[in-house]
Order: sequence, then C-alpha cells, then structure tokens
Amino acid sequence: MENENSLLHSRAADSFANARRRAAVGQFWSRLTGRQSELLPFNEIRALLKQKNPAYRGVQLIQLDQIAGSVGRFTDFNRQFLPLNDALLNRWQRVESLAVGGEGWPPIETYLVGKAYFIKDGNHRVAVARQMGVDAIEAHVWEFPEQIELLAEDSLDDVLIRFGERRFMALTRLDELRPEHGLRFTTPGRYTELLAQIEQLKETLKEIDGDYPTAEEATVAWYDLLYLPVVQIIRESTLLRSFPGRTEADLFAWLSTHREQLERHYRGYGSLAELAQSLADHYGERVPNWAWRHVRRLLGADVLPALPFGDL
Repeated sequence: MENENSLLHSRAADSFANARRRAAVGQFWSRLTGRQSELLPFNEIRALLKQKNPAYRGVQLIQLDQIAGSVGRFTDFNRQFLPLNDALLNRWQRVESLAVGGEGWPPIETYLVGKAYFIKDGNHRVAVARQMGVDAIEAHVWEFPEQIELLAEDSLDDVLIRFGERRFMALTRLDELRPEHGLRFTTPGRYTELLAQIEQLKETLKEIDGDYPTAEEATVAWYDLLYLPVVQIIRESTLLRSFPGRTEADLFAWLSTHREQLERHYRGYGSLAELAQSLADHYGERVPNWAWRHVRRLLGADVLPALPFGDL
C-alpha cells in the first residue's frame, strides 16, 4: 500500500509539473497578446449584485468550461485552472491521488451568476479534473437571481463595463429616452464619468432656469446638447480609424476628460472638429505602435512616451 501511495504521489507530481509548464506558457502568451487569462474575483462581482442572497439549486453536474472565477483562489490558478505557483503541489498530489486511487471527491461548492460559475470550495479538484481531461464535475450550486448577462469567457473589464452600463441606464433611463443612443465603452469606469457630467449639467440648468430639471430632462439635454454634437465631430474626423478598437463613447469620454489640457496644448485651433482631426493625425495608433504595445506588456514596463494629455 505504501508503494502504491508513493507511485500515485509521484505521478501526481509529474502531472503538476506539466500543468505548471503549461501555465507558464499561457502567462507568456497573455502578456504578448494582451489577453486576460485571470480568474474572476467573485467578491468584486458580488459587491455589484442587487440580490445578495443566493438560492440553493441542489447538486448538479456542471461543465468545467463554464467556471469563470473563484471566491478566494483567483490568484492561484489561471482561467484554465492551471496552477500559478509551486506551493500548490502538496494539495494537488492529495487531490489527484484520491481521484486515481478510487476514493473519489465530494461535490465542489459553487455560486452561479448568469451563465458563469464561481468556486466557493473545490478549486484544486477542478484544476486536477481539467488536467485529467474531465469535462464536468458534480457541484452544489447556489444561484444569484441576477438579471444580467455574465458569460464564462468574460474578462473582469467586461463584467465591470456591463454592471456600469446597467447602473447608468437604471439611473438615467437613456435606453428608453433615446433608444438609438449607441453608448458602448471598452474600458470600465466611464459610465460614472457620464453621470458626473449629467449632474453638473443639472446645476448649470438650475442657474439658468432657477429650478432643477427632472432627471429625464437633464439626461435628454446632456445627450442632445453635449454628447451628440461631439460624437458627430468624431464621426466626421478620422479618429475612429486612427484608434482601432475604440468606440465613439470612448473617444467622447477621452476628449471630455482632457478638455482643459487639450485647449491649453492646441490653442491655435479654431474648432473642435479641427482639433479632433489633428489628434487623429498625430496620435493615431498605427501598426508599429500596436507592436510596441505588445512589447510593453511583455516587458511589464511603459516603454512608450505618454501622450501630453494622457492615454486613451
């Protein structure tokens, strides 16, 4: 029996070493391509949920590729549940030995939000199961009744942007007042900036009219008088082509955030349209710049000079 256990531990150590090599290769490619490979931290997402109490759905067979994150082990494994540090070896050996030795595992414990699962207990079991080529695992499931799309392949930025959009639309009702709005961001935190603009506009309108406008009136005024004119200028310039992957809303927020710096830096321009075209000509992200961005990510350092008014 002792020899058998020793053999199981030795095989598990080889399996772990193989997983660590694959994890290292994955980290290299993530840095090179800029693609996020981290598990989602559940506590950050839970703080955004409207419903704080999940409903127990019993023991279910869940697909391993639907697991997106973890409650407390999101820095120990990557999105494919490959181990990210050598300190996980002993636990890995015990878990794999139980599976191979025939004793098996108890069901893991998970939270379900949208279509993505988060592991409360059982991270090592999932990691070993994936390494062994298993597709599904038994799990206790607690589901949060959240009316928001959340997929297993989403990055943390994707999730934060989606929650930010939901909050913005709930507070402003822009999706009802202007269904054709087309607001879409590629970075989180921007919807909060728009809410601040609307609040500032409410104060300005109060000074003019002597009374606060309603939330709906302020939202419509912001969209029609502030947002749309700038977006029209962006469309007529080459900014969108010069910054591939960015949206009209991205560029609007960027121009808004750095407005004072831009005005100081480009005082000679007679209109915002001329300024927008100048920015497109001087700071558009051409192919060499994209290549340098990948090098910067790989080296983990900012090797490119910053724009005089901040990066996008």
